[in-house]
Parts: sequence; C-alpha cells; structure tokens
Amino acid sequence: SELGLNVKWEQETKTVIGENEDLTVVLTLNSNLAKVNGEDVEMLVMPQLVNNHTFVPLRFVGESTGANVKWDSAMKTISITSLEPKVNDEELILELFDKYLTSSNERNLSEFLEVFNEQYEINREIDLKELSSSFFEEYDIETTIEELEIIEIDNDEAIVYAVEVYERKSGPFYVDNRQEIIYTLHKNKDGLWKISEDEIQKAENINLEKLKDIQIEVPSKDEKKIMNTLEKFFSGIDNGDAELFLSAFHEDSIISENLDGNEEMMKLIFEFVEYSDLEIDHASLVSSLDEDYLGLYVIHSFESTYYDEELDEIVTDTEENVHEMFHFKKSKDGSWKILFVETLNLETDLVEQ
Repeated sequence: SELGLNVKWEQETKTVIGENEDLTVVLTLNSNLAKVNGEDVEMLVMPQLVNNHTFVPLRFVGESTGANVKWDSAMKTISITSLEPKVNDEELILELFDKYLTSSNERNLSEFLEVFNEQYEINREIDLKELSSSFFEEYDIETTIEELEIIEIDNDEAIVYAVEVYERKSGPFYVDNRQEIIYTLHKNKDGLWKISEDEIQKAENINLEKLKDIQIEVPSKDEKKIMNTLEKFFSGIDNGDAELFLSAFHEDSIISENLDGNEEMMKLIFEFVEYSDLEIDHASLVSSLDEDYLGLYVIHSFESTYYDEELDEIVTDTEENVHEMFHFKKSKDGSWKILFVETLNLETDLVEQ
C-alpha cells in the first residue's frame, strides 16, 4: 500500500491485516477494537463492508504507520504525509565509526578530520591535520574494528568501546598491533556526533612472525658493529657481568645517565638471578630512521634461576620466543650502541587499576 504496508484479507475471521518489518495492524469488520503490534487499541470508526468493498478508518491506519493524515474540508480531500524515518543516536554513532574506518583505510584526510571535533586536538595537545597528513603519507596501514559497543549515551555525550587492529600493508617498518580504546563523543549543534577524546586501555603487538621477513640493507661494517654490541649485551647477562652489560648502551640512553648507580643495581640483580642457556634464534635489521639510527629485531630464549621467598625454594623459569626490538644509535666514536630495548610480545595495560 501507499502507507508501506503489505495488506491481506482473511475471509474466515473477517479481518484486514496490514504489516511491514516494524508494524502489524489487524482490523476486524464491524469492530472498533484493533490490534497494533499485538496491543488492543480502540478506534472511533469501525471497518465496514460496503458494496463488497472493505472500508477502513484511514486516519487510524495512517497514524499507526507514523504518517500525518489531514482532511481538507474545502477541497474534500485527504492528504497523507509520511514522516521521514528518525535516525537514532546509535545509528549516527555507527555511521561515524564507519566513516572513521573508511577514511583511515583510504587515507582520505579531509573525511578523516571530519570525524573529530576541535576539543580532540585540545585534549591531545596535537595538530591533528599535520599529524594525520604525515602518517598517511608515510604509512599504508589497514585498520579493522573487531568490536564496537556503545556503552552509554547521555544527552549530547556518548561513551564507546572499541577493539581496533592496525596492520601494515606496505611502506616503512611498522609493528602490527591491537588496541582496546574508550572513545568519548559529543554531539554538535547540527546534531552530528564527533570524537572528542580517546583513551587506549590495552595494547598488544601482533603478527610478530611477519617481522622476520623484513631485512634492510646497511653497510657490512655497521652491521658487524651492531652484532658485536649485541654479543656484549647478552654475554654480560649470561656471565653476570654488569660492566660488560652496561658497555653495550649508548651514552644518550637512560641507563647511561646514572651509570654508576645502574652498575650497582645490575650487580645486585646478577647476584640474586642467574641467567643461562641464552640463545639467539633470529636477528635482523628491520628499520632505519636516519643514518645514525637502526632497529634490530631479535628473537631469543633464556633460563633464569633465583630464590623465591614465597615458595622458599630455588626456581628456574624458561622464557622462549622473546621478541625484542633493539634500538641502536651511532656513538661519537663510530660504534653502534643500544639506546633502549623494547619487548614486543607483551600485552600492555595502559590504564591504572
């Protein structure tokens, strides 16, 4: 019908049934009691059979579908205006995240910026346009949303939980990762929802085995110096030699800022923990920011033996497939030293409990 209902007549019960996905209206001849989605509703006018034609109260049926029904007495006409379906806040928020996802993957800067409001830049203390433009130019990352839940909508503010995955398709070195994020959204004066804040709850690196396929080319003399420094690092751990261990770090590293204090700390650690069976399973250079920086991806395993006070016994732990990124920086004397070490296969909880 013009009102968006599929209409059928049931002879046995003398009823007219109009229905669509959201609405079912049942009218019975010569009865002023109708059923709308199973609920009894009283009508002012009853359906009637006149000259083998069934007449139903048009205003009642029309208004049941959400339409406006008006009688023009001068023109003797009835006008029926269907209301535009009201888009609820949940739908608008889902549309916003669909736009966020599409613009991210297509690296459409203008569309991407429309997802956020001005408050976002204030909260993050960033220039979103400059930062996003730089990222889109340098990286080709595919974003997927594994989970999306609207936690709360309170007037013009909404809280949304999302689990997002970022995977490198091409371009410079990038570690694929999964993040749990809480978004805060606000509705603007035009009724549009925008992201005003995001807070990462948890983060973990994924697809680490893919990193083994990356190998950048560097001068053989630099690669040799880096591997010599790596050997010092692990030999220091394996032999419990704090001085040898610390000699592997760059003068700009945090560890080198308090070398004497850190040497005493490492001596204390080596006194209580014995490391053994240290094996390097894989090592490859995977990233280079400039001529003075190189990233070395290492997979290794080891055993640590120590006294557990709670158990009151000697305990040996075995750590296998430890994935770490060694960030190297060239020193003034031309040697390559460790700036810091980043463990990749850890789930990081970024919110204080």
